[in-house]
Amino acid sequence: ASGAWVGGINQLLNRSIAKAGKKNDYDVDTFSVSVMDTIDLSDSWTLHLGLRADRFDYSNITADRGAPTFTTWEYSDTLWNGNVGLVYTLNEQGNVYLNYSTATNINGGESDVGANCGYGGLCGSVGIVKDSKPEELENIELGTKWDLFNNKLLLTAAVFQITKDKVMESQSGFDYDTNGFLNSGENRVEGVEISAAGNITDDLSVVFGAALMNAKVRDSYDPANIGKTLANFADKSAYLQLRYQLTDAFAMGAAATYSSDVYTGQPDSAANENLGVPSYTVYDLFASYQVNDDLSLRLNVNNVTDKDYYFTAYRSGSFTYIGDARSAQLTVSYSF
Repeated sequence: ASGAWVGGINQLLNRSIAKAGKKNDYDVDTFSVSVMDTIDLSDSWTLHLGLRADRFDYSNITADRGAPTFTTWEYSDTLWNGNVGLVYTLNEQGNVYLNYSTATNINGGESDVGANCGYGGLCGSVGIVKDSKPEELENIELGTKWDLFNNKLLLTAAVFQITKDKVMESQSGFDYDTNGFLNSGENRVEGVEISAAGNITDDLSVVFGAALMNAKVRDSYDPANIGKTLANFADKSAYLQLRYQLTDAFAMGAAATYSSDVYTGQPDSAANENLGVPSYTVYDLFASYQVNDDLSLRLNVNNVTDKDYYFTAYRSGSFTYIGDARSAQLTVSYSF
């Protein structure tokens, strides 16, 4: 029935559908080994150490639109990363920690864009990209955790700095190596985040998180990009959910999600500060009822105000990515 329906629509619009040949065959095989250790230096000080090795074999066979031949991108490597953390226990409820960790990303492009430079795909000389350096990430975090109300409520706060170096950049329409953009970018995100999760009282529970961040391009093939914020990056965000247990069987709650404005552009690149989407706040409601030991009901109403909101926009501003409209879902669960 669905096939006949689609065929009828295509006839009406004077269109035809034909399955094209494969343009992209993407494959990554990974073998990983990690070791971790926790060392109690004293009653108050604890040291955490970790080391990880990732061995990968990468293969991506691509063809440009309409091209008669395919390009095979293949290479293998072993990536080493680690973390070291120091925790100071203040008392039974709280601690302070300092952590340093690294990560690496292979230069494999995006799996679904093949060799399209303009969308972050692999492009240029096969040997050049193969011999490029992995993108490196470094994270430094200082934070504190507190267990309150007999370990029923967890509060956390942290300041952090994430630096991404050796970022592969491509100017739209040009290969990575045509203008020397290989491993030319560096980005940094600095921020603070707080969260709460658990019970405030026996009946009232909360899930809360908020982050305030500042993203900057620190290095780029184009000096004009340096100092700009990152594309598709919300520097302020928050989430709050409150749930109240009215009776032993019935509970209800509400949630709010906030995101600040976002500017367009390619991922890991400087934002186009002339194009973007505004901030938004979306509200949800939910309720649950335990009919008996086996039967339960749950109602979710998302975006109750039916607000029009957008996650981001296409880099040219031609279209936007709209959020979900108001919806309701009733779930019936029965265990046996």
